[in-house]
Amino acid sequence: MDSLHIKNFKNFKELTIDKLRRVNLIVGKNNVGKSSLLEAISIYITNGEENWLRVLLADRGEAIRDDEATEVNADNVKQHYISLFSGWKEDYSKEFELEVGTNVQGEIPVRISQVYIREGKIRTSTTLEAINEEQIGIQVDKSSITGAGLLVTSGTQSNIIPYNKKRSYLNVFKEKCPFQHIPVYMIARMANAKLFDNISLSPDEEFVLDALRIINPDINRIRFIDANEGRNSERIAVVTLKNSDKRYRLSSMGDGINRILTIILALLNCKNGILLLDEFETGLHYSVQDQLWEIIFMLSEKLNVQVFITTHSNDCVKSFARTNKQGVGQLIRLVNQNGNIVSTIFDNNEDLRFASSNSVEMR
Repeated sequence: MDSLHIKNFKNFKELTIDKLRRVNLIVGKNNVGKSSLLEAISIYITNGEENWLRVLLADRGEAIRDDEATEVNADNVKQHYISLFSGWKEDYSKEFELEVGTNVQGEIPVRISQVYIREGKIRTSTTLEAINEEQIGIQVDKSSITGAGLLVTSGTQSNIIPYNKKRSYLNVFKEKCPFQHIPVYMIARMANAKLFDNISLSPDEEFVLDALRIINPDINRIRFIDANEGRNSERIAVVTLKNSDKRYRLSSMGDGINRILTIILALLNCKNGILLLDEFETGLHYSVQDQLWEIIFMLSEKLNVQVFITTHSNDCVKSFARTNKQGVGQLIRLVNQNGNIVSTIFDNNEDLRFASSNSVEMR
């Protein structure tokens, strides 16, 4: 991605970032939309795929249960989905679309709009037709409307998501590229096991060990094992230390080292893709941040991964400026100006270092 345009998504009435780099650090005050920016990028990558939208909603406490998607509970489902739109606004007009894309000429953005739904029949199959507000009373009799939902379009493909029906497990859209999204406080132990399997017995294992040694230099090897037997068995990370065969649970070594494991495994699993990481500093002491940034810069270049990371921490900004030696990173500051979120880009590393070292407010 070389640019980003967001419209009518959560905090963003309309935001354009004209230039993106390989590594992008996003800063700003609380509730300015740092996490929402990562979510918007993930919607663009997944083309607004239904199951991914539900993952984002669940991460925000707006989880939709399949047994909710009925005629009786359709209004509850609607309220969850409407939380994606700017101002939580219920609006079925054609002009009120959630939109995420780039400024590349000719590239079509992902669009999500609130629509009325009319059901029909073709032989034994039910068909769904999306209707916007402007069509009611002119092209469509309102009495024929059977429900409401979302219309997701990306290029020539589209998908209707009714509020009153269970989700479809058929993936209509393909991801634009590999990606990993790491929310705040996520130490995804079960997900980590799967991500580790993808790189197990490859040279990439050494990158994992190098990262873990930032916290504990004595770590020698890492494996995932079944914590207990049975259907609900959980695979956990264990490590051995130098000059010892004893195995230690990585979870016993603190949140910081487990957070690093999640970050590095995610990075190694999105080659030629995008990594989205919310709040870099979570669980990490400032003294280890330079080393982690160096690994992120190195692997993002080696694996051709574009990185988007948020932070609240001035220590993180200073660490970023110190380690951005090749100038492949930039800082994006989000600011709320009278209800509109705008961005400022710091792409000159000398300016960034000066600002961070002289206590200029970057957040």
